[in-house]
Amino acid sequence: MDPEVRGPDLLRSPGRFVNPSTVGGVVAVAMGLVLVLVPAISVDLAETVVGLGLLFSGGNDLWTAVRRHDARATARAAALLRGLASVVLAGVFLLSFRDALDATLLLGGAYLLFRSAVNLVLAALSRDRDRRTPRAASGAVGLVLGLLVIAAPEIVVDWFTVTLGLAALCGGAVTLTYGYRVATGIIAPPEGAYPSLTEILWWWVEHVDVGTRRRTLLAEQLYLERPERAAKQVAWWTMLVLSVCISTLAVLQDSTAVVIGAMLVAPLMTPILGLSAAVVSGWARRALGSLALIVAGAAVAVVIAIAIASWVPAVVPFDTNSQISSRVDPTLLDMLVAMAAGAAGAFATVDRRVAPSIAGVAIAVALVPPLSVVGVTLAASRPGDAAGAMLLFSTNFVSIVLSASVVFVLAGLANPEGLRRRGRRVLLTLTPFVAAALVILVPLLLTTDGLLTSSADDRAAQAAVNDWIDDHDPPLGLTDVSVGDTTVTVELVGPSEELPPLDVLQSALDDALDGSYALEVAVTPVVTQRLPASD
Repeated sequence: MDPEVRGPDLLRSPGRFVNPSTVGGVVAVAMGLVLVLVPAISVDLAETVVGLGLLFSGGNDLWTAVRRHDARATARAAALLRGLASVVLAGVFLLSFRDALDATLLLGGAYLLFRSAVNLVLAALSRDRDRRTPRAASGAVGLVLGLLVIAAPEIVVDWFTVTLGLAALCGGAVTLTYGYRVATGIIAPPEGAYPSLTEILWWWVEHVDVGTRRRTLLAEQLYLERPERAAKQVAWWTMLVLSVCISTLAVLQDSTAVVIGAMLVAPLMTPILGLSAAVVSGWARRALGSLALIVAGAAVAVVIAIAIASWVPAVVPFDTNSQISSRVDPTLLDMLVAMAAGAAGAFATVDRRVAPSIAGVAIAVALVPPLSVVGVTLAASRPGDAAGAMLLFSTNFVSIVLSASVVFVLAGLANPEGLRRRGRRVLLTLTPFVAAALVILVPLLLTTDGLLTSSADDRAAQAAVNDWIDDHDPPLGLTDVSVGDTTVTVELVGPSEELPPLDVLQSALDDALDGSYALEVAVTPVVTQRLPASD
């Protein structure tokens, strides 16, 4: 029956909407919203969810070890060890011992490093090609992930919570959609048990397939192939060179408007999206061609930027140039922006109704300006700034590839039958990008954590200074508070004859910042002159 006809009936009988998928989807979405929108309780909630999951998994392993007499002795022993370890870890998470949790993370990171190293050694020594590649892939990803956990355990806990929340939101939305379609009769209810999330995702991919004709048209847009292959290549390289020239000159002028124009002209987004599409579709030749084009384009862009910066004098000094300073210290926010932009670009490529939005994607992700900054800073013998700008470009590149690959699969660009046959190969192809993303994530997390700590210190110091000057008469105005490594600098406006005791402020700052700091207070005097009204 037509779902639109049944709509009023369903509204009058909401019980028809209730099925395992809709209930599970609502619970997952609600949990994801709490994890993402309520940071005050998100970490505790995440610990509880993970603890319950470990408890369930450990109980299942213990049941297998005790009751499954038909299983092999080695399998039962392994299940027993896994079960005991899972139950112990579940207790740690459920009891919310944060110190124990951090220690568990460190131990888990060390174990992951050891296991990944073993997998890499086995992959190197293995003669079985089918087993060598998966072992090498899992070993590489595990090695980088273990290093990330050991390097920044507290940051991993916080961002793991956000990741868990986003995963719950996405998985819950897909599951809820499936349950709604079953309830409205769009698809037939399953025979027996309702499908798992993985099975629902496969159902989604099969039903959104764009078809062979649309897939061919998209390939013509994403790759410099026949017909008119030479003309496409000439046009692409011409636009790249022009965009780099515009971007480099705009960076030297510190002109935001001109940089935005360079972003619109830059063609680098197309081969990156082409690489993502080729990876999920199993087009090896196109993937290698797109990757080679990206690398060659980036190298040419840096060389052109060096040449321009060597001959054109900078209008704005580097230390005050916002176009340079904003691109040499990337943070986790830059990775999140690139992932969102990559997803938007992939969706705009597949869906013709939102295709004009691709210009906004080019502005959001800014691929060419970081390469211009690399060239400009190298020409000025500033290798540290050049490395930071290259890190930003690498962050954008890897993030776009990963997020666009996921969207291309969910939007139906990848052939479902091909995914079933080559699913393992697709995952192995994406493994280097996942490992690269984890490597890039380490400096981004450290930089982000440093900025958050600095911001929190500034707020705490500002509150202490406000309390110190609140009761002063005549009143003092607070202009700026900055917290350095060893010194807190306070800038005030007002009369400086009778300041409150500085030792009181220093003691308050030491308590607020949990340390010992020198104190510098600068007061700008205020001179007021008044003339009486003339008769």
